[in-house]
Amino acid sequence: MIVLGLLVVGGAAVVHNQGRDPGFVPSPMTVETRVKVDLAQPFAGTPAAGWSDGEAGILMPPATEMNGFSAQKATEALTAARKAFIAAYLDRQVIQDGNVELLAALFAPDIRAEERADTTNRVRIAPPFKLLPVSPKVTGTMTVESGEKGELNIRAGYSVAYAFAIDDPAEIRDAMDIVSVVRVDKRYVFRDGDTFEAGSQGLWPGDGSVILFYSIACKPLEQDLLAPAYSERAYGGADTSDEDRAKIFDPSKPMPTTKGNC
Repeated sequence: MIVLGLLVVGGAAVVHNQGRDPGFVPSPMTVETRVKVDLAQPFAGTPAAGWSDGEAGILMPPATEMNGFSAQKATEALTAARKAFIAAYLDRQVIQDGNVELLAALFAPDIRAEERADTTNRVRIAPPFKLLPVSPKVTGTMTVESGEKGELNIRAGYSVAYAFAIDDPAEIRDAMDIVSVVRVDKRYVFRDGDTFEAGSQGLWPGDGSVILFYSIACKPLEQDLLAPAYSERAYGGADTSDEDRAKIFDPSKPMPTTKGNC
C-alpha cells in the first residue's frame, strides 16, 4: 500500500509517502523471513542498489566565473552548499543524534538561529529508530547559476535511501520495510561582496525547496520525523502510480504532484 500526501511548510513543499512497491523482487539473503533480505546489503533488489554510497554521491559541477564571482569563489559557494546538504541528509550526528549545531554553523551568521529552529531543513530520524551501519545510497546532481547581485543560486537535486535497523528481522516482508527514500530538491543562495553586511555573507537557504518521502511511517512525519514503513503497517490510502513511483526514485524527473492522506 502506498500513501502520498503534500504539506507546505514555510514555502517549502514536503510530500509524505508511505509504502512498498508491490512489484518489488527481493534479493537473496542472510535473514530467513517472509522474504529474503540481507541486512549487510539492505538496498539489494531495490532501485537504490546501484546508487553511490553516502557523500561520494554528492558531486559538484565545475565552477566557472559568473555574476562577479571568480571560479575560486564559485567553488567556495558550491563547497558550502555540498557540506550543508551532507550535514542535513547524511551526517548521523545531525540526522540521528540531533546535533543541529553542526548544520547551523555552515550557514551565514545572520540565519543560523533560524536554521537551528527549523525542523524541516534536514532529515530527523524518529527515536527510538536507528539506521543500520551502512552508508545511505545517493543519486542526483548539483547545479549553480547567477542570482541577484552578489548571489549564486545553487540547486541540489538528490534522492537519498536510508536503511533502518530492526529488532526482529522476522518482521520484514520485503526490503522496502526497512528502506526509506527521501527525494530532495534543495535550494541554496550564496551571498558575497559589498552588497551584504559581514553577518549576511555566506550560505543561505533558498526559496522553493521540495522534499518527498517514500516508504515511511506517516504518523512521525506529523512532527517532521522519519521512521521506517514496518513500524506503521496498518495505515491505509491510495496506491501510487508506477509513473509517480519512478519520479520518487529518479531526481531527474519532475516531482510527483499526487496528493493522498499521509
